[in-house]
Amino acid sequence: MKKIILFLGLTFIAFLLTKCKKDFVSPDEIQPVQQMTDLDVPQDFDYKTAKDIELTFKSTKRKATNQIKYDVYLYDENKLNKDITYVDEAGNTINATVQLTDALNNKIATIVTDKPDITLHVTIPTYITSLYVVRNEMGVFSSSVISVNGNKAAFEQNTYKTSATVNDIFYGTNGGGDLFTIDENTKELTVISSLPNNDGSYTCAIDPVARKLYTIGNSYPYYLYSYDIDAASWKTIGTVGYGGPRLGFNQNDGLLYFSTYSYVFVLDPSNASILSVYYLSGLQTTSGGDLTFDSAGTMYISTTSGLYRCEFTDGNTINAIWVSSESLPNYPNSLTFDSNDELWWATAIGDEGYTFIMDKVTGGWQSRSTYSTVIHDLATLPYDESAIPTTDTDGDGIVDFYDEFPDDPTKASSSYTPSIYGWGTYAFEDLWPSQGDFDFNDLVVNYRYTNIANADGLVVETKLNYVIKNIGGSFRNGFGIQLNIDESLIKQVTGYRLTEALITVDSKGLEINQSKPVIIVFDNAWTNDQNREIELTITYSEPIDAALIGDYNPFIFIDGDREREVHLSNMPPTDLANLSYFGTFDDNSDFTTQSFYKDKNNLPWAIDIIHDFVYPTEKSEIILGYPYFAKWAESGGLSYTDWYKEIDGYRNYDYLVQD
Repeated sequence: MKKIILFLGLTFIAFLLTKCKKDFVSPDEIQPVQQMTDLDVPQDFDYKTAKDIELTFKSTKRKATNQIKYDVYLYDENKLNKDITYVDEAGNTINATVQLTDALNNKIATIVTDKPDITLHVTIPTYITSLYVVRNEMGVFSSSVISVNGNKAAFEQNTYKTSATVNDIFYGTNGGGDLFTIDENTKELTVISSLPNNDGSYTCAIDPVARKLYTIGNSYPYYLYSYDIDAASWKTIGTVGYGGPRLGFNQNDGLLYFSTYSYVFVLDPSNASILSVYYLSGLQTTSGGDLTFDSAGTMYISTTSGLYRCEFTDGNTINAIWVSSESLPNYPNSLTFDSNDELWWATAIGDEGYTFIMDKVTGGWQSRSTYSTVIHDLATLPYDESAIPTTDTDGDGIVDFYDEFPDDPTKASSSYTPSIYGWGTYAFEDLWPSQGDFDFNDLVVNYRYTNIANADGLVVETKLNYVIKNIGGSFRNGFGIQLNIDESLIKQVTGYRLTEALITVDSKGLEINQSKPVIIVFDNAWTNDQNREIELTITYSEPIDAALIGDYNPFIFIDGDREREVHLSNMPPTDLANLSYFGTFDDNSDFTTQSFYKDKNNLPWAIDIIHDFVYPTEKSEIILGYPYFAKWAESGGLSYTDWYKEIDGYRNYDYLVQD
C-alpha cells in the first residue's frame, strides 16, 4: 500500500489503554483465586499464546499484469464501547456510543503473486478464529473474513472487470439529499439523483476503479449507500451506526475511512463493517470537515480549524499536523484531490456552495467557483481512473503499485509477528533456578519480527525489533535469542548492543561456540534506555523459504553470568548454559523428556504473550492482575486463550502497572 499501508497497524485496541476509560475490576468482584503454586497445570503445557497456521490462496481471474496482491489481517469481533459527544455539520450536539475495534493495525502479511495457488505460513494468537483478507488486482479490491480451522485457513475469491474511463469530474452531496456533479471547466453543477430513504448526507467518496460512489446518511441508523456511476443506481449496503462529516476512499487498500469527532473508523465498503478505529491526536477543534488521500497515500483531514496532514503511528493513534497557514473564510467541509494531485475543498455559506484550491503543504488557498447549490462534500472521478501505473522501477517483476520496496530489486513484500504495528512480549523471572514471585516483571521485552521477501516470496532479510518495557530489579540481565536455522544461511547480523565485554561474536555478529546461531541483543538491560527501540537486521546469504527460519528461542542471562540462562518453558538452553544449575533449588527440568525451565508445579520462569503485556506490580502474582490466567493454565491452554486482552473482567488494574 506504499506509505499508508505501512502506517496501518500495534496490537489489538492498544491505544485504548491510554485513550479510553478502563473497566476496572475491584478485588471484591473477582472470585477468590489460588496462589500460583496451588495451580494444577498439565505436565506438557507449554504456555504458548500463539500458533503457526498454513494459509492458502486460490484464484482464477487476473488482469493483464498477471499479478495479485493479498493483505492479511488478524480479525477479532470483540469491541469496547466509549461514550462521545460531538457537534455535527448542522450544529446539532450528538451523543453517541462508539464501538472501538481494530483489524488493520494487525496486518500480518503481504504477498504478491502471479501463481493461481499459493501457501503462506504465518503465526497468529491462539484465540484468533478469523482472518481478514484483502485481494487487490491492480486497484480492483475484494475482501473476505475467512475462518481459521485448527492450523489451516483458505481464501478463494474471483474479481470483476472494470468499466471504461470517463472525463475527470467532481461528485458531491449535501444535507438536503442531493447527489450532483460539478464540471469546474464549464462551471456547471448538475443534480443527478437524490439519496435513498429521503436521506441527506455530509459525506461522499469514490472508488474510481469500481466506479462507485459511497455516502453515509445523516439520520439514524446512518446507512452506508453506494451509487453505481454507470448504472445510475443506488444500493443500501448496511448501517454504520454513527453520523459524521468526513469520508474518503483509499485507493491503496480499497477501504473507506470515515471520521467524526476525534476518531477515524475504517470501513469495509462491501458490508459497512468497522475494521479499525483510530484516535486523532492534535486537532485544535474536532467539529466538521472532511477526509481524503493524496496520490502517495497520505491522509488529510479538515475540521473547523483548518487542514491537517495525518501520520499513522504505532497503535491506534493518528497524529494530525496542522498545515493551514491563514484563517479560512469558512471551514473546508469538503476535501478531494484531483487527477493532478491538487487539493480541492468546498464550503457551504447560506444556500450556496464555494470551491477552492488549497496548497497541501502550506494550507494557502485560492477561491475558484460559486454554485447555487449547497456543497457538503466532494469526491473526484479521475480523468483516467483505470490508468494505475504499471511501472516497475526496480525491475524485480513486481509493479510499483504493489511493491513495498519499489526502488529495491531484492525486496517486494513483508510479513509480521505479531502484526505490522503490534508488539508481542517476553516476560521473565530472574531468580532461576530458585522460585520467583510470579509477577513476571523482572525483565519485560516487547518484540516484533518482520520477514522481508523478494519477488519470488523468499525471505532476504529479517528485522528484529525490541523495546525494554520494564526492568524489575537491580540485576544486570542480558537478553538474546537462539535461531533454529542453519548458520550458513546467515550472512550478517547488525544492530545488537553489547557494552559489558561479556560476549564474543564472530564476523557475522553471532555468538561464538554455539551449534545453533545465537544473537545477543544486549548484555545489560540497564545500559539500554527503556522504551527505546532496538532494531537488529539479519541478512541471509541467499533468499530462503520462511519455513527454514524456524522457531525463535528467546532467553535472558542473569546479572552478568552468561552461563545462567532463563528460557521459555520447554525451550532448551544454548550450548553456553551451565547445566549444573538444572535440577537445583526449584528447577524441575528433565532433559530426557525435553521439559525445561518449569518447577515441580509445572510453572514457568518466562512467558511469551503475543500481545503488548500490561505487567503486574512488584510482588503481585500474575493471577491477581489477570484472573483468567489460572483457568487458561489449568486447562492446558484450551480455555480463556485471550486471558491477557483488555476485555471486561479480564484485568484487575489494582495489580497491574499502567503506562
